[in-house]
Amino acid sequence: MTRRHVALSLALACALAAVACVTVAVRSSAPSEQLPLAGARMVTPLLSVRRAPAIVDDDVALARLKQALSQALAGTNACLAVDGPGGRMVSINDGEALAPASTLKLLTATAALSVFGPDYRFRTTVVAPSPPRNGVVDRLWLVGSGDPVLSTPAHRAALAGDPVTRGDVTTPFEALADGIVAAGVRSVPHGIIGDDHLFDTSRQLSLWPARFVANGEIGPLGALTVDAGFVPPTGMRAADPALNAAAQLGSLLNARGVDAGGAAHATAPGSTTVITSVSSPPLHDIVASMLASSDNLTAELLARLLGTTVAVPGTTQAGVKVVLQQLRGLGVDTTSLNVLDGSGLSPDDRVPCDVLLDLLQIGDRPHFRALLDGLPVAGERGTLAASFVGTPIAGHLQAKTGSLDGVTGLAGLLNVRVPLRFAYLANGSFPENAGVSMRERVATVLASYPESPSATALLPPPAPPVHTPA
Repeated sequence: MTRRHVALSLALACALAAVACVTVAVRSSAPSEQLPLAGARMVTPLLSVRRAPAIVDDDVALARLKQALSQALAGTNACLAVDGPGGRMVSINDGEALAPASTLKLLTATAALSVFGPDYRFRTTVVAPSPPRNGVVDRLWLVGSGDPVLSTPAHRAALAGDPVTRGDVTTPFEALADGIVAAGVRSVPHGIIGDDHLFDTSRQLSLWPARFVANGEIGPLGALTVDAGFVPPTGMRAADPALNAAAQLGSLLNARGVDAGGAAHATAPGSTTVITSVSSPPLHDIVASMLASSDNLTAELLARLLGTTVAVPGTTQAGVKVVLQQLRGLGVDTTSLNVLDGSGLSPDDRVPCDVLLDLLQIGDRPHFRALLDGLPVAGERGTLAASFVGTPIAGHLQAKTGSLDGVTGLAGLLNVRVPLRFAYLANGSFPENAGVSMRERVATVLASYPESPSATALLPPPAPPVHTPA
């Protein structure tokens, strides 16, 4: 409801209240012997304010909501935008650009779907100088395409055992070893060579706090990564993810009776023979998985894949420029955006709440459906799997989360009493766990809407019954 509508509603309420007062005054001057009679019905005057309770209730409920949200946001630098069935309900600094943390992944996801489409698949190939002869190929090149979800069986088991990543999609890395065996290869004297030339070979961004790399928040970046770039069984971060992938393929081949030789890192020659390949799940599923578990590596590799549309090797810097171009093409106002990476790990990223809400609306289009399909679900899936369990919000809140020290965010859909779409960001001096509590408090307030006093609590009762002679 606009301010003009609210003002008109209040004016109408006041006018009707005045009429009601006149009615009460006239009733008070009636003869005392005119008492209620059995069988007479209660009478509400035609112009009584009680005949417009919906307007009053709506105004009061919205006022209560705004007051509660203002209290929830107190003490932080925050933005909030809330849309209901009738349009924008709440706007609190909704155009102010704040650090978004992982809610920025919505921007990367939107651009990737825009450029490549929801049916796009990564294809990782194994090539050789020539077809096998008597079961021998001199060497094999494992050529990466930027697939962020190449996984061994052990890694898939680990994902399935974590409530946050339980639904994550993967590309079976061992399918490549099976394909090599099926092609008749029994020996590779000069080993497996990892090729990740498609992307820049910088393994992290200097603008990230060092602790994110040290704590394993994200694996090494590269166009050829397996198991998110971590080395089994230690779980250590691979210094060279392409070399790590080549070594893991060699181990899989050895386990299948193939003498795979050693591992190396180099670019494949221009003329080769394809021995086998494996394709990823469709981009729709990868994007949805990334949003649900807030997978930093997937977001960063999607940004570099976008960069390859400008030049090879793909860089993060080129990728974020493509992100902004695509958003502008979709009608999103990018004026206040500051996008430095694909994941939101940079503390210098800036996004306003109204842009996040725009992206949720874009998610209604079939081409971009992954934006909504991938949102974590309270009490059920992804980064909200452990939130609101056993409450009315469980199963009714779908929202992308964002968490860093001093940054919290939540953007998505809530349908407890009234269907709402909202985007919330807050920046300040608070630890990450406190930020989680803050966003949960905001979601709880939104879920209570439209709690408001009933008409009988707001207004005087109707006039007592008046007996009318037959």
